[in-house]
Amino acid sequence: MKAAKITVAGTTYFLVMDGEAMFTIRDIYGGTRLMLEKMEQDTREGFLETCNAAAILAERGELVRRRLGYEPGRIPERDDFALLTQPYEIVPLKRAIANAIKLGYGREITAPGDDEVDEGLEELNQKKNKIRRADYYRIAVLCGISPADALFMPPGEVFDLWELYLIAHGKGNNGEGN
Repeated sequence: MKAAKITVAGTTYFLVMDGEAMFTIRDIYGGTRLMLEKMEQDTREGFLETCNAAAILAERGELVRRRLGYEPGRIPERDDFALLTQPYEIVPLKRAIANAIKLGYGREITAPGDDEVDEGLEELNQKKNKIRRADYYRIAVLCGISPADALFMPPGEVFDLWELYLIAHGKGNNGEGN
């Protein structure tokens, strides 16, 4: 489980957005978006909503830590955050809450085949040379295709013809190096 780490007044808290936190936030605010909108206000109410959200997520983080076998810590309350948070810690606290929500809703897929890599896609992603329209037209004309016809052909077909052209004219290298 992923958590956002935040230190307030020298105490480190782990903010966790899990299912229980999601339903608690839905019950209180109507959803995470509405909670974030209330936190966004630069008012006392916005600050107290931030402290409340931090308390909800920090409670879940502490319970997760305990479940994982860490030494139990104190579960913070809204008043702890309201009393101890310094003005310069408010923005990082809001960011940590947003990050915890993002991590909670994020999806991490760990299937046995995840380490497989599509070499073709990797090669395409690594190619830095981009073809310009004029180059595309030139390739088409050299392959005996009019530019108008080339525009209606799939690019892969034009490039396959280009590779065949290079091989036929002794340039080889499968089109590379030209």
